[in-house]
Amino acid sequence: MDFLLCLVVGLRMRGGEQAMKDGKPVRKTRKSGDEIRTAIVNAATRIVMERGVARMTLADVATEAGISKGGLLHYFASKDALIRAMITAGLDSFEEKTMAMVEVDPSPGSYLRAYITTSFPAEGADDIAAAMIAGIATDRDLLADYAVENTKWSSRLKKDGLDYFYAEVIRLAVDGLYFNEAIGLPQFAPEDRKAFLRRLMEMTWERNGNAGRESV
Repeated sequence: MDFLLCLVVGLRMRGGEQAMKDGKPVRKTRKSGDEIRTAIVNAATRIVMERGVARMTLADVATEAGISKGGLLHYFASKDALIRAMITAGLDSFEEKTMAMVEVDPSPGSYLRAYITTSFPAEGADDIAAAMIAGIATDRDLLADYAVENTKWSSRLKKDGLDYFYAEVIRLAVDGLYFNEAIGLPQFAPEDRKAFLRRLMEMTWERNGNAGRESV
């Protein structure tokens, strides 16, 4: 009994030593609600990219995020609510990356080039297209939100220095490939896909379809 008592006391003292720094207690930093929500969304995104949205479960997302399922439900009451948050995060990320590219490219067609590059990053897709499609198709509020974004994208093309309808043809080609791939209908063989995207980029350097500067 004395041995067990000493062992318990020793462990508590050791724990106390680890919790002290410079003679002062060290407190663990608690994550804010926003940080936890972000961690959950990021975990869900990783699962969707690995397994697909149909195989995403709240229990798996909770495990991936390092919290309990009850903790997850405190922030997202349902899978649909989580998907909505994923879509919002995806759109916000798209906006941030696209506009950052535009800031360093003052040439005509800069927004269109950023739109293509962000839609199809060189390192591979990092978006949640499948979740976006699943959510938008079944949620009228999300559809309305996406329509607002779509209108914003079109309005920027009008100020992008290219013929507006010429630019829209390119953007709609990008969207077509993006959504086709998201639902599992690849349009091209890998090499043809690269050539297609390269051609779209080259077209952004052309004024109204006339040959101009080529993509680098």
